[in-house]
Amino acid sequence: MVCVCPVLCSLSSHSVPDLFQTDHHDYSISKTSSYLDLSILYGDTQSDQNNMRTFKDGKIKPDCFAEERLLAFPPACGVMLIMLNRFHNYVVEQLALINENGRFTRPSDRLPKDGAPAAWRKYDNDLFQTGRLITCGLYINITLYDYLRTIVNLNRTNSTWTLDPRLDKPKTFGSDGTPRGIGNQVSAEFSLSYRWHSCIGQMDEAWTEMVYQELFGKAPDSVSLQELMAGLGKYDHELPADPLARPFAHLKRCADGKFDDGDLSKIMQAGVEEVAGAFGARNIPKCLRAITILGIMQGRSWNLCTLNEYRKFFGLKTYDTFEEVNRDPHIAEQLKHLYEHPDYIELYPGLAVEEYKEPMAPGVGICPTHTVSRVVLSDAVALVRGDRFYTLDYNPKNLTNWGYLEVAYDLGVNQGCVFYKLILRTLPNHFMPNSIYAHYPMTVPAENAKIMQNLGRYHDYDWSRPTYIPTRVNLTSYQSAKYLLERSQDFTVMWNDGLSFVMGEGGRKFCLGGDTVLHRKQRELMHGLLYREKWHEHIKNFYEYITLRLLHEKSCTIAGINQVDLTRDVGNLAHVHFAANVFSLPLKTAENPAGIFTEQEMWMAMSVIFTAIFFDFEPTKSFPLRLVARKLATMLGKLIEINVKSVTTTSFASNFLDSFRENENALAEYGIHMIRRLSQSGMSTYDVGLSQIMPTAVAMVPNQSQVFSQIMDHYLSDEGLEHLPEIQRLARIDSRESDEKLLRYVNEGIRLNGTFGSYRRSEVSHVFNDDGRQVAVKPGDKVFCSFVGAARDPNIFPNPDRVRLDRPRDSYLHYGIGDHTCLGKEASMVALTAMLRTVGKLQNLRRAPGPQGQLKKVPRPGGFYVYMRDDHGSYFVFPCTFKVHYDGPLPSFRRGRAEH
Repeated sequence: MVCVCPVLCSLSSHSVPDLFQTDHHDYSISKTSSYLDLSILYGDTQSDQNNMRTFKDGKIKPDCFAEERLLAFPPACGVMLIMLNRFHNYVVEQLALINENGRFTRPSDRLPKDGAPAAWRKYDNDLFQTGRLITCGLYINITLYDYLRTIVNLNRTNSTWTLDPRLDKPKTFGSDGTPRGIGNQVSAEFSLSYRWHSCIGQMDEAWTEMVYQELFGKAPDSVSLQELMAGLGKYDHELPADPLARPFAHLKRCADGKFDDGDLSKIMQAGVEEVAGAFGARNIPKCLRAITILGIMQGRSWNLCTLNEYRKFFGLKTYDTFEEVNRDPHIAEQLKHLYEHPDYIELYPGLAVEEYKEPMAPGVGICPTHTVSRVVLSDAVALVRGDRFYTLDYNPKNLTNWGYLEVAYDLGVNQGCVFYKLILRTLPNHFMPNSIYAHYPMTVPAENAKIMQNLGRYHDYDWSRPTYIPTRVNLTSYQSAKYLLERSQDFTVMWNDGLSFVMGEGGRKFCLGGDTVLHRKQRELMHGLLYREKWHEHIKNFYEYITLRLLHEKSCTIAGINQVDLTRDVGNLAHVHFAANVFSLPLKTAENPAGIFTEQEMWMAMSVIFTAIFFDFEPTKSFPLRLVARKLATMLGKLIEINVKSVTTTSFASNFLDSFRENENALAEYGIHMIRRLSQSGMSTYDVGLSQIMPTAVAMVPNQSQVFSQIMDHYLSDEGLEHLPEIQRLARIDSRESDEKLLRYVNEGIRLNGTFGSYRRSEVSHVFNDDGRQVAVKPGDKVFCSFVGAARDPNIFPNPDRVRLDRPRDSYLHYGIGDHTCLGKEASMVALTAMLRTVGKLQNLRRAPGPQGQLKKVPRPGGFYVYMRDDHGSYFVFPCTFKVHYDGPLPSFRRGRAEH
């Protein structure tokens, strides 16, 4: 093998018990199906499956698996199944939270006693079966993209070529006429083809010898076949019936029934760092001698075909001489004495002694023997192609939109490899999101380093050995938040890594990138440039104009009812237009078809960049998120640099970029003044664009766009609807008093429905009294304070669940406090008030019926929330869609003028 590690062999070891389970009473019968359906995890029979299930919320018993034989295998085999176990339980939790189209609605507590048990059984079973489909989907994608790519050495290239038979769409018949999804029946010969005993590494060989010592009290080569059979029978008989009670790798379970993550990660780490054994004659370790003999006897009892007959079936050349089987004279001579003619070579011995293939990139990765190489690839493809759950029925309808995408491969990330999704989801506190151990666990790290250097991707990954990553410390009280945010030297911002990764060196200098003197000066400079003379009037006028304009452009009439997506088409885009006007970002609109980004593309680009820097909260999404964010930031940064140069020079570029600004728009001059002042301060063009303008725009747009959606969501909810008539009355009164009251409604709407929070890194040891909890932090701890609970602290906000307009403005936390108070706080309050005023004028404003009129929000650990994308296919930090209806015509406006 070419520096392949035992993790690959462990995955191969799963195939045999998944596809074959010989009945000890009748060797001609297999007690399992010919499908890669993770029966080794879930069980072969209904009885086995019942033994694995908790029958509550679709979950299975933690950190165990159904297949007893794998308990005696090297521990990496079992750890992979334990990770799949954890993945299943995570999946069913998310399915219940998302509840796509009401598919997993919890039974009502008001059900009659005779109907409740059946309803709860259906709820549990629906979650379990769907969770199993999704988990099997990840398993098969790991097989097709991680496992097979390594076997054929594609991991040494940037090629995205794959053996996935589903790529030509899961039709009943493929383009070559081969049927899909009509079933599988694996022959007995395949059972012997997957017994890769020669591939066991030294570490796993030592493990196997230890198992023999425990079972028989002596070395493996001293155990006779009779002793082996008796010992295995005794082992099977004494094993507890409950999978949760079975011992595994000498590990101890914690109080919750799970194994310690650190113990599991150590086993995985060792499995990744160990070099596996090699195919070929005389490579089977002594500890597997008796097992191998049993395989030979089993093949004879089944009357299996010979090696040549097997090769003929697969269209391979049959061997005419023993030297063709293996060029080693001694091996060829031994075969001649045993079999006399190549046609008589038995299948299992022949597969074991065949000569291995030479490595080739791409083409040959694990250097198997010639026949095994052909068989394994054919079998993997056939197993997927014939399984309807992986072809005809592998779709979002059966897996749910979220489940289908959660396990999907992305050819733009690791050329489709998805093993990292399993490792990072189940062991997130021991593997960095970009750990090479997680992303390419089938090749040893030293070899991966050479591969990635050749491919130019070395710096995309973390190369350190897995180690414990302290869990985030969560705070939820107002006093904790205040204490945390006011002490910037004790609890520092931790966005510098994200800023520098996504935006390069310029990002490090952004005012939110640290707490140094440089960062404070940058902040003071930017604040002075943002808040110039008449800034309040300019921002108010612009937002009233752009909000009304977007309502005109994006509204539609369906069956006589006016409809608009208040989040996607108004709230999100108003802030995009503000940033585009101030910073001359090249939006592609009907008026400016030469622009680079459409409105929606610009919002999404900024949101992705923002998330990668400030809210990179999801381990399995972190790596692809950061890669995409860096690519988008590079594109956007280049455009901003061009703009900065155009502002300080007179050129064709300057005239070209002027076309992207709103006509007669004071904000354009505002932005030009800002750029020139930044340039005059001594900053380079690069620093003006990448350390000031781009991070300022990125920090502002998505953050403020979500707030408007949250405000409107609250005042159109059952809790806030009573205040809508007063908001609409105030919206029609243009006065400072109405502005002040609307602003108070804005702040209350954010307080009651916002999802804000803040991350800090502790530089000191401290104990927080967090709503009665004593929460200790130490230097280096990552601390997250959710403002969701803090915003309802009754000591600070009497009647916390009610809207009150008499609350002190400085009591609100959603713009932050202390040195890192939101730079755009004052501008944001003016903008949101103007937007609320404009939308508040709509007659009979109401939610659209059904899911389209809801902001789907899902709770996350630590008092945080995320939103569902409009197709419910994935989570996103920011709201994406929220449709409303209204009556009557919209107020008129003058197109092309941002203020008048």
